[in-house]
Amino acid sequence: MAKEPTKARLTDKLLRSLKTPSKGYIWCTDTHTSGLMIRLYHTGRASWFLRYTNPRRKVQSAKLLGDYPAMTLADARAAATLFRADLLQGKVSGANKIETIKDLISDYHTRHSIPNTRKPEQTRALYDQHVIPYIGKLRLDDFRRGDAVGLLDRLSDKGLGAQVNRVHAALHGALSWAVNSGLIEINPMAGLKRRVKEKPRDRVLSDTELRAVWEATAARSAPSREFVQMLILSMQRRDECRAMQWDELDQDAGLWTIPSSRTKAGRAHIVPLPTFAWEILESIPRLGPYVFTIDGKRPYAGHSKIVGALTSESGVSDWVLHDLRRTGRTGLSRLGVPVLVSELILNHARNDLERTYDLHAFTDEKRDALEKWGEHVRRVVLNSEVGAKVVSIR
Repeated sequence: MAKEPTKARLTDKLLRSLKTPSKGYIWCTDTHTSGLMIRLYHTGRASWFLRYTNPRRKVQSAKLLGDYPAMTLADARAAATLFRADLLQGKVSGANKIETIKDLISDYHTRHSIPNTRKPEQTRALYDQHVIPYIGKLRLDDFRRGDAVGLLDRLSDKGLGAQVNRVHAALHGALSWAVNSGLIEINPMAGLKRRVKEKPRDRVLSDTELRAVWEATAARSAPSREFVQMLILSMQRRDECRAMQWDELDQDAGLWTIPSSRTKAGRAHIVPLPTFAWEILESIPRLGPYVFTIDGKRPYAGHSKIVGALTSESGVSDWVLHDLRRTGRTGLSRLGVPVLVSELILNHARNDLERTYDLHAFTDEKRDALEKWGEHVRRVVLNSEVGAKVVSIR
């Protein structure tokens, strides 16, 4: 929460003396230039804003002028004076171009989601399907907490389940960005609890189930067959596997390097694929840059339907693709692989102290672990007797 604004004739000395708040932000209003304010965030960022009256709607608005100290006090005062002059002469189109929730979403998507998030198209789809049709025409200045509650209630009544939480997070993010951009004073959704209490999944496929799923994939055509098999053998995330590219693979070194731009963690990830995985990759024709593709131009996109088909064909129920990752991780523990190595295979973060002082890459250790897992899977899916010389993973 922001404290009440402090009013003072701003000076460079006073600006340098402002103390960063422990949380939220503080305002300081300049008594020299009407409407000029500086907002100091708990992160250390400081931004200039100009409060003015929207001439068309006769309501108060705020305009972001720039960040301090890149924009000096003198520059901020000059920018505020120029904006007010333009406002009086009708050169400013009455209000921010962002007037409605739909406008906000469009600007947020272009200026924030696309350059800063991994899956902007998925978030945009949430807005297009579940937000804009219901509240897109509401004016941003008029948007209230009750509007958000009403939207979430409506989506809950439609039976969206945990998807309601995704919409909650997406809309909250756009509104927070609006606050930081000076478009609104507070986020109406601040402190609003999620509607659905999500329970972490704990599904792990048994050896018998793993073999049944593998056999079902073997009966399918490429690339869905190889895609699911690679998920089982590599333990990497669905989209990281789905968009695998040939130039990420170094067969001589036995490594698959996933670039930071494609990982959830935002850091490059080296995966020493097991021999069984390389045998599968060698059977795939090169149609383009992507390994799993139908037309050679785009990565495989049939993942949303594959589980349903495999469930019907294998008889294994109540599972999703991500459960294959958990099954592999559980299998590593059963095979005696150290926790640290297992977590590194999944590209999970290490604590700050370990990252600072232990810079060993553990590539050989990961290679040994994944080779054990690959051979375990080979015995499970190819032997007639499940469990023969196999360490049970459940």
